Amino acid sequence: MKKIMNTSLALSFALLLSACGMSSSEELTGDVKEAQEKVKNVQVKVTGKEEGSSDYQVNGVQEFDFKSKAGYINTKMNGEELKMYHDGDETLAVAGEESTKVQGEEKKYVTALINNARELQQNPIRYYQKYDKNLPDEFDVTEKDKEYVLTFNGDKDKKQKIVAGDAKAYYKITNQGSDTAVDLDQVKGKDFSLVVTIDKETKQIKKVVKNQSYSVNVDGKTENSNSKQTYTYTYNQLDNVTKPKVEAKAAAASTDSSTETPNKEKQAAYAKEAGQYVDALIQATVYQNTDQFVAKHPNQQDKKQVKEKGEFQKSSFVEFFETNFKGALSSLSLNITDEQLNEVSSAFLKALSSTKYTIKDAAYSDEDDAYVVQVEIQGFNDASVLAEVMTPLAEKYQAGELSNEQLVNELIDGVAKRYREPVELLPAKTVPVHVVRNGEQDYEVLMQDEYLLTFAQQS
Repeated sequence: MKKIMNTSLALSFALLLSACGMSSSEELTGDVKEAQEKVKNVQVKVTGKEEGSSDYQVNGVQEFDFKSKAGYINTKMNGEELKMYHDGDETLAVAGEESTKVQGEEKKYVTALINNARELQQNPIRYYQKYDKNLPDEFDVTEKDKEYVLTFNGDKDKKQKIVAGDAKAYYKITNQGSDTAVDLDQVKGKDFSLVVTIDKETKQIKKVVKNQSYSVNVDGKTENSNSKQTYTYTYNQLDNVTKPKVEAKAAAASTDSSTETPNKEKQAAYAKEAGQYVDALIQATVYQNTDQFVAKHPNQQDKKQVKEKGEFQKSSFVEFFETNFKGALSSLSLNITDEQLNEVSSAFLKALSSTKYTIKDAAYSDEDDAYVVQVEIQGFNDASVLAEVMTPLAEKYQAGELSNEQLVNELIDGVAKRYREPVELLPAKTVPVHVVRNGEQDYEVLMQDEYLLTFAQQS
């Protein structure tokens, strides 16, 4: 879908917005500042893509307690996982099979990264105001039923100043102890965009979509970086910030081996729970069924909290689909109304409802340091379904037979109609889904694409 739309339909449009009756940007960001300062803790789901000297997908979770200053960052980049933790007493890092309590310069590095991330996630608007003091008054405000959407409208110079300042702050941290230090004087900002979704009732930030590009000089060579990241927020739901388990491997030889060997019965029980969690998560995301999320979830003691998590997964799945759909349409997305976007996402869920799956097996993997759940899925070819609608429309558009508005209307109507028609299920395919255990009956899938891309296949 992205390839077709970007090659045939990428144009520039002006979006006319009516702000009648809405709060001004400055007033609204002031309300947001007040609301964010009352937050006790936050869990942030992070997704994104980085393009530069190396390209990779980014998925992860960040957790922060703003009173204790404890912070946890779990990041997966193309499958490579890094966990970092810091509080007043300990600083921990886990990379692959290496898990250590860090000291010295490495402790300063991890602490600085977590503190910087905590400042960003407490209030992204205030964070970027460091580089543009007038930023709170530089947003276009769009009003929806339950949300305000703030879109940064600063000029080119301000965008370049913001992204250069942010990049320099990052490299000032990562340069510590690096053999390939970035020349901070040669960091050049190129472009920056920021879209912040605000809950109307609470004035809390629900989601942030950030795009930025810049160039850096590394060992005399210029490297370009382009990134897109989406942050989705859940507030005041953490009992404690996740603390990675650090194993004292260096002392293993001098200890009783029985104390270092995992309990196989517990491991099998945890693997079973991991399978139950994946089953529940698929129900909440693919099938939008929070009742089944609660019924299948391994935690049956606190059903209220489980249901809240299920509702979060359910709504996040739809939001990610709509964001990705609009992103694939590039600048044409400016012509899409919320009603049209809701129509497409509703139809997409209808297509997904005909798919099938079975949890086949679950076991702990020493190699992955995670529980691996095998899921058999009968999905459909999403790319083929979309091409049926988009290819003829692209040809008509290139021939000048459709205006921009006509193109968007026919595209939305056609895609929604096709999704609501029967889709042919592909032969069953078994895929591994990696699950981490965060605590008692608490599990997490950091790479939901491991199963989602088999339900709706892209090739």
